[in-house]
Amino acid sequence: MSGSRPKVKAENEFVYTNKFMDKQIRFAPRADELMATFEPTAEGDVAASVMEAAGMSISEGINPERGFAVFRVPAGQDVAAASASLEAHPAIANTLPVMVDDEGLTRYFLPDEFTVQFREGVSKEEAERIIAAQGSRILVEQRTPGYYTLAVPEGKGLFETLRAFSDLPEVAFAEPSEAGFNDDLYLPDDPDFPRLWGLHNTGQTVEGVAGTADADIDAPEAWDITRGNPNVIVAVIDTGADLDHPDLLANFLPRGAEDWDFADGPDPSPDDTNGHGTHVAGTAAGVDNTTGVIGVAPNCRIMPLRVNLTAGMNQNRADAINFVASHAVANPSRRYVINCSWRMNGDHAGVHSAIQNAVSKSVVVCFAAGNANADIDVTPQYPAVYPEVIAVAATDNRDVRASFSNYGTKVDVSAPGVNIYSTYPNNTYAYLSGTSMASPHVAGLAALIWSRNPTLSNAQVRAIIESTCDNIDAKNPNFAGKLGKGRINAFKALSATPLPPIGFQLVRRFKFPQPNNGSSSALAYARRLRVAGALRPALLFLTQQPFSEKIYFLNPSTGAVLGAIDPVDNDTVGSMEWDGVNIRVANVTTGAGSINSINPLTGAQVASIPAPAGRGEGLAFDGTHLYYSTINRIHVLNPTTGAVLRSFPAPGGQCRALTFGRGFLFCGNSSAGVITVINPVTLVVRGTITAPGGGTERVEGLAFNPVTNELFIANQSENLIYVGVVTL
Repeated sequence: MSGSRPKVKAENEFVYTNKFMDKQIRFAPRADELMATFEPTAEGDVAASVMEAAGMSISEGINPERGFAVFRVPAGQDVAAASASLEAHPAIANTLPVMVDDEGLTRYFLPDEFTVQFREGVSKEEAERIIAAQGSRILVEQRTPGYYTLAVPEGKGLFETLRAFSDLPEVAFAEPSEAGFNDDLYLPDDPDFPRLWGLHNTGQTVEGVAGTADADIDAPEAWDITRGNPNVIVAVIDTGADLDHPDLLANFLPRGAEDWDFADGPDPSPDDTNGHGTHVAGTAAGVDNTTGVIGVAPNCRIMPLRVNLTAGMNQNRADAINFVASHAVANPSRRYVINCSWRMNGDHAGVHSAIQNAVSKSVVVCFAAGNANADIDVTPQYPAVYPEVIAVAATDNRDVRASFSNYGTKVDVSAPGVNIYSTYPNNTYAYLSGTSMASPHVAGLAALIWSRNPTLSNAQVRAIIESTCDNIDAKNPNFAGKLGKGRINAFKALSATPLPPIGFQLVRRFKFPQPNNGSSSALAYARRLRVAGALRPALLFLTQQPFSEKIYFLNPSTGAVLGAIDPVDNDTVGSMEWDGVNIRVANVTTGAGSINSINPLTGAQVASIPAPAGRGEGLAFDGTHLYYSTINRIHVLNPTTGAVLRSFPAPGGQCRALTFGRGFLFCGNSSAGVITVINPVTLVVRGTITAPGGGTERVEGLAFNPVTNELFIANQSENLIYVGVVTL
């Protein structure tokens, strides 16, 4: 902050319009507390000097760097006399009674400064002209564009200045510069043994309390589906993080030269000297390693943004939220989740506007519901009551509401928040309790959902979290309907998360080296095949010609012929596959019912295994099993003996081509021109690909390059091989 503080006048009308919400707010002064700002020129221990001279003590807290404190009015002294006593001290610039808003919430406004957000489209030059014309000046240009902390004009009052700025059409909103004190929402406790019951509860005893089996979020089951993706970022807006902690270090998003300290700190590094942010970060996305703890989303990355939760400014918190929103816009391939395990004293347009901005940029925002054991429908807890955020209550290891946790219909979900073991500064670990500890469980789950399907909107992610909760009303009969949709369940949520559509981008095509004059074509991909004396990747191609069938070795990038062999005694090949040594082929007429191995150098048949009777129209190998299609049925075979291990109907009733890649089986329905991608173990359909080109024989052969994720498709109607990149 720059410049000296103005001398402001005392006021009797404490009212202004919250232009952001279009509502007028009236405040009543408290008789027992005063907010005071310090002169920038004051030296030494200002608070101690003032307390000694004025006979007052510090109440909520002090921020000597930012230059303010809250003083307690001595018993028997009225607030006006206490204010005069304070302002008589040369180190005190201005005072203002601590206010109570029309919702009964206590607010800590600095008497001589305020914040203004100009509307989008108002240039910096125009904004600064308006500020000067109003007799004000800039104290802090916030990081959010068009957002300023300003000095109240000399001789004016805070509230009359707010009303004047709010009347300007260029201003989106103006409000007091507000401090928050002790806003981290956790209840510290002594460490015990490191058991993460919130992730996996077997009924173990934690801190002397026996749990209830499965009163957890089912994290291990969820991790069988996904452990996260590094392109999903959990932004932890908190007290920073222990940047060297072994259970966090590998998951931090690289900071580069960006300033991630929003707490008016001396440097851009978000180092944690409190512990709260480190603990929260570990729960959300602690590293999956062999020591310590693991977070809900262990393969996602953490973006720690430091704010002051002891005696900090709300506008800085708004800046941090807007900063994440700007990151989301600048990095469209990433997905961002914000976790905020803190509260505010009341409604704040800057923070609310920032939340709306972040949500509009497809960010998921999670907030702790608060630790006041209060119904937030009656006594609102901000920002948790904002409808744009996921408000999280806390439960214990028996699925019972934590005794401290807020509740109400504005709570969205609940999560474990009692005796939560997580990372702590200086490479240590600790048990903490609070809705602060519950919220990062939800943020981590949002990150897992987006890891499974990054095409979802933030509204869809939120809906999945809320719709898959375990109902815990029966265990909380006095709070039925007031703990959100229930306690989150990560496994249910991920199971309900649809996979993204399969992507297929056509990149090239080339002609068959030999036109088709028969009934079948076949493709296979070999990563290392000896051709003309050199090992190289090759696309194997065959299309039927009477008495002159050849297996061609093609350059997979250009389609150029590298070589060819004649598959001896196999003149009606309908499918083939490369097993790493030999070419396996299956015939559609002569020799049908067997799978033969062909020497890739000579074309001689070197081995044979039996296969189910029928036209061998599709063949694939996953490294363990052979998959053999007889048009309307797919059989799973032992590659050594040919024994049928199981079989199942072909997807869509027809399969004339098969290949395997990225854990999935690609099944080609040639006449329909559809390739169905299935999990070969569960037979669950992952999705479909529409084959390019035209004709009635569009998928007569399939091959997959696992290095480039390229799918090769033989369109026999057009005598073309199409190549496309598949995104699964």
